[in-house]
Amino acid sequence: MEQQTITLTLPQTKEPFQTAYIQEALDRCRDTGGLVRLEAGQWHIASLRLYSNTTLYLTAGAQLIASDNWQDYTDFHVPTTLGYLKSRFLQEAWTLPKNYVNSPITAFDEENVAVIGEPGSVIDGSDCYYPGGEEHFRGPMGMVFSRCRGVTLRGYTYRNAANWCHQLDSCVNVQMDHVTVLGGHDGINIHHCTNVRIEACDFRTGDDCIAGYDAENIVVRDCGLNTSCNSFRLGGRNLLVENCRFWGPGEYPHRVSGRHNTLNAFAYYCFRYDVNRFDSENWVIRNCTFENLDNLIYYNFGGDWNHDARPLRDLTLEHAKITGLCATPQVTTLPESPITLTLRDVSLTWREGLPKTGAIRTSRGVKLILEDVTIQGVNG
Repeated sequence: MEQQTITLTLPQTKEPFQTAYIQEALDRCRDTGGLVRLEAGQWHIASLRLYSNTTLYLTAGAQLIASDNWQDYTDFHVPTTLGYLKSRFLQEAWTLPKNYVNSPITAFDEENVAVIGEPGSVIDGSDCYYPGGEEHFRGPMGMVFSRCRGVTLRGYTYRNAANWCHQLDSCVNVQMDHVTVLGGHDGINIHHCTNVRIEACDFRTGDDCIAGYDAENIVVRDCGLNTSCNSFRLGGRNLLVENCRFWGPGEYPHRVSGRHNTLNAFAYYCFRYDVNRFDSENWVIRNCTFENLDNLIYYNFGGDWNHDARPLRDLTLEHAKITGLCATPQVTTLPESPITLTLRDVSLTWREGLPKTGAIRTSRGVKLILEDVTIQGVNG
C-alpha cells in the first residue's frame, strides 16, 4: 500500500493538549506507513507512539511542548533492554522508578521510524519535575526508541529534556544529524546499539553529550560538544570521532551540582549491572580540537566500578589540538588487562602550567605511544 502524508494544522479549540489529535494521525499510518506533518504553532503533548515506516515531521515554526506534569505520561509498556533497571542496588541508589522510560515520543520493536524537523522547529521537554523519579526530580525521557531497526533523527532543536534527551537501547542503524540539544541531561544514550552515525549535531548539555555502553560501530563527525559533565561517557567497539569541537565550560549547568566545568572529553563506561558482550576496542579520535576541559581521558579499569565489566583495549588520538587543560589525563588498568594508548600529532597546553602529577598518568599495563607530541604549560 502507498504511504500517505497527513498534514495537521493547529486546531482552534480550547483543549489544553493535542496528543489525541496527533496520535490519531499516527495510528492511521500504522499499517501503511506515512508522514505526519505538523504545521507551525505550539503543539502541547504528553506521550505519542510512532510505528514502522512513519515519520513525525515538524515544519519551521512548529513547537512540540511536552507536559510539565509527570502524571500525563505513559510508558506504553516499553520492553526496554536496559538491564540495570533490574538491579536492586541501582534502583535504590539512583531511585529508579518503574515508569523510567516514559517519554513524549516513543517507538519500540519498529522499523524505519523518524523524527525530522525543518530549521526553526523545536521540541521542549519543559523540564518536567517528578519527585518520584531518578534522583527524586528527573521526569520523562525526551524520546525513547527501543529495539528499533532504522531510526532517523534530523533537523530539530530539543531543549529542556527532563531526563536523557534521546534514549535508545538495542537499536540498529541509527542516523542522527543536524540536531541541536540545549540544556537538560544527556544528549543521546546508545546502550546496546549497533551502527550509529551522529553527524553535524550541536550538543550543549547539562550532563553527558553522548553516553552508552555495549555499543558498536559508532561514527561521530562534525559535531560540537559542550557540557557540564563528560563529552563522551561510553563503552563499546569501533568508535570513530572526527572533525569535532569539544569545549568548556558548559553553557548549561549540571542539574544536580550546579557547576559548569567540563569534566572529561572521554570517560569510560562499562559496568557490571548490564550485559556487555565484548571488550571495547578500536577507538580513533582525529582532527578534533579540545578547549578548556578539566581532563581529556579518564579510564581506570580495576579501580572504578563504572569501568569494570570489560576493558578498553586501545585508543588512538591523532591530529588534535588541546588547549586549556586543567588536570592530568588518567589511563590506568590492571596488568592483566593491557591497553595501548597512542597520541600522534598532538599539541597539549595546560591552563596554568604543567601539573605536578605529570603530563599523562598511566599504570603498568598501559602501552603509551607518543609520536610528534608537543606538551607545554601556559606558565611553563
